[in-house]
Amino acid sequence: MSSTPRDSLNWLVGLPFHSDGSRVVWLYYLVGDATDSVGAVCEAVLRANSGPERDARGEVPVEPDHAEVRRIRRHVLGDVVLEAC
Repeated sequence: MSSTPRDSLNWLVGLPFHSDGSRVVWLYYLVGDATDSVGAVCEAVLRANSGPERDARGEVPVEPDHAEVRRIRRHVLGDVVLEAC
């Protein structure tokens, strides 16, 4: 199956953090226009570290070293695929 050229510029980035001491919670961000997975993670971390986001999770930092990154691709027939990076 082929995909459209724009699809490779959309990413789903998951960033974990520890809430209440040991419970791991994942935050997911849709990132558009990043040229690669590193750029997508950087953009997601910037969003996660914004004032409202940090306030919402009680100033607990996210763990970008453990990010989960998927490239979002939509094939010509309409199927959406999350490709591991």
